[in-house]
Amino acid sequence: MARAILTPRTEPVGPDGFTLRERSWKREADKHVVALNALLTERGSTLRFTFPAPVAEPFGAPLPDAAYAAALPVTEELADVLRLSTALLQTARTGTRVPVADERVLLLKRAALADRLALAAPADITSQRTALREAHALMVFDVAHRTGRGPVGPDCAETDAAGGARAYVRQEYDAWHVPLAPGEGI
Repeated sequence: MARAILTPRTEPVGPDGFTLRERSWKREADKHVVALNALLTERGSTLRFTFPAPVAEPFGAPLPDAAYAAALPVTEELADVLRLSTALLQTARTGTRVPVADERVLLLKRAALADRLALAAPADITSQRTALREAHALMVFDVAHRTGRGPVGPDCAETDAAGGARAYVRQEYDAWHVPLAPGEGI
């Protein structure tokens, strides 16, 4: 009896969700990621890679699940961003100076929302670019006003690495949920 030829469509999937072929690819990728991380550590870099892809974790910023654990659902967050935008626009129209803290909250929420939408649609180039643009807007604001709260500043070299701008947003969003001590902040 002839053996059936396995193709990507007919190859059985194991309990881990990988086919035999994918499992061997993953083992090879894991070896390369371990070697790359060892080389980066040896050279004193804080940059680390993880499987799959490899995806850069530029400076140990919180992963999306941790950073957005306290976030509102996306639809409520969008409504909140729109409400904040409207309130700040009304403030600006009346000639009143917009508080720096309120403007930063809006930029932070916009950047975090764009990052969450980009994470939900990794193949959508438009959402990836939007997330990067919003992250850079927050970083520029934080540099100009010295308003960053996380351990890595917006003008540090780590934020220039692959994924650094969006990691900065996650760091700042996570830090934003930690209450400030009296007398701290803006």
